[in-house]
Amino acid sequence: MDASIVIPTYNKVAHLKATLESLENLEYPREYFEVVVVDDGSHDGTSSFLSGALFHYKLRLFHHHKNRGRAAARNTGVRQAGGRVVVFLDNDMKAAPGLLTAHLSRHDDEHRLVVLGNVRRAPEVRPTALVRYLDSRGVHKLKLGEPIPFRYFVTNNVSLEREFLLAAGLFDERFREFGGEDLELGYRLDKAGARFVYSPEARTYRTDYRDISELCKAMVTYGESSLPIILETHPQLKELVKAHMLEPARPFSEPFFLTCKKVSFHLALWRPWGSMAALLARFFNRLFVPAILFDYLILFHYLKGVRRSRRE
Repeated sequence: MDASIVIPTYNKVAHLKATLESLENLEYPREYFEVVVVDDGSHDGTSSFLSGALFHYKLRLFHHHKNRGRAAARNTGVRQAGGRVVVFLDNDMKAAPGLLTAHLSRHDDEHRLVVLGNVRRAPEVRPTALVRYLDSRGVHKLKLGEPIPFRYFVTNNVSLEREFLLAAGLFDERFREFGGEDLELGYRLDKAGARFVYSPEARTYRTDYRDISELCKAMVTYGESSLPIILETHPQLKELVKAHMLEPARPFSEPFFLTCKKVSFHLALWRPWGSMAALLARFFNRLFVPAILFDYLILFHYLKGVRRSRRE
């Protein structure tokens, strides 16, 4: 078996259906790949849909009786996978016909390769300012051929050899809430010698996006529940996620410029600034919002979550 496409799902039956239907059009021999779907305790009819689903490729189904989070769902899929290469997809991705061919063509000669796919907005999704911003993040910020840092590792469309993943260690199942599991695993893959590359031809089309309010709420959850796990496990990543800027300024024991930076940072995290930024982003979302405003909103809300977790 050349590849296993692993898809975790939770309460997104309509999007999952579109994802699985798109895989019918893959330009790859069906006898050489499988699709592994892990239903992570859905209660929206996902189980009923999957039990009656008929596709021309090999579809294998696994169920968690209760929701355990995306990390655990992906791990279940990897453990059950029979393919040499694991291709992770989210359940709101429509696959382009050449997706699997593009991923597998990069794994012929290099065993520690991590191939990041090309995620774009599905045509039916309205191109708001937030959608355009999200489509321009991660690997899309880099020039083609530029080295890719581990922090851009995301599992909505990515592939790597199963044995390499098992050797590096699977997802940390302590991550139960939104975010964090990709960053943490990406860091360990990097330490295990992974080389991250981008394949523009490995294209998927995203069908579901959070609105601004949902994004802000998710970022608070990320900061409150997921980032503490990362900082406990890998304290050396504190500066990467800007958590060190929450520490008190020490003007007599640290460089002056760092003290000034911390003071400015704390002023920028004043609650009314965050509320005003969110209001402006929502008001102009159908027109234009500069990327720096969304950058600020994301930073503001996940650090709000970090501060909340420390108070608790």
